[in-house]
Amino acid sequence: MKKIVFILSSVLFFSCNQKQKEVESGDLPYFVFDQVEHYHTDLTPEQFDSIVINPEKTDKELALFQIINGKIPVSSIDTVFVKNMDILGFSKTEIDSTHFKKINELFSKRDAKKEISATCNSYYKDVLIFRNKDKFIGAAKIDFDCQKSQITGARYNTEDFGASGEFKELSAVIK
Repeated sequence: MKKIVFILSSVLFFSCNQKQKEVESGDLPYFVFDQVEHYHTDLTPEQFDSIVINPEKTDKELALFQIINGKIPVSSIDTVFVKNMDILGFSKTEIDSTHFKKINELFSKRDAKKEISATCNSYYKDVLIFRNKDKFIGAAKIDFDCQKSQITGARYNTEDFGASGEFKELSAVIK
């Protein structure tokens, strides 16, 4: 009987320990994807500010504002904005599949190594669209200057994204 308790305790200990190692190594990816699109806009802060203060925004300005500063997309079924990004002046680049392993590692659940405390306003000029079999899975809006992100469609909590140096590494991969 003692052997059985010892074996069960050992199995539980090692499985919990293995799960912790998986989290630390990035084995819990936010997305399952086979395609990544990178959208970028060269909108300057001055141009953005002129849109913000304009009380009579055009439809195009309002759509651009909602992507760059707002909560668009709100979920993984909110895909209309992707079709509009070309119209709004975003340039589109397909990320080469040789970078998928690194992107998968960066966009994974992990323990935060430091606390993030960005003090500037979000200005998302980069948007990554994750697809699987041509179906929209999720999006990551990135502000490299403020080191902020807005991620939708993720399978796990993304609040610690960036706390382990992901912004610097991601910048090197997509730029």
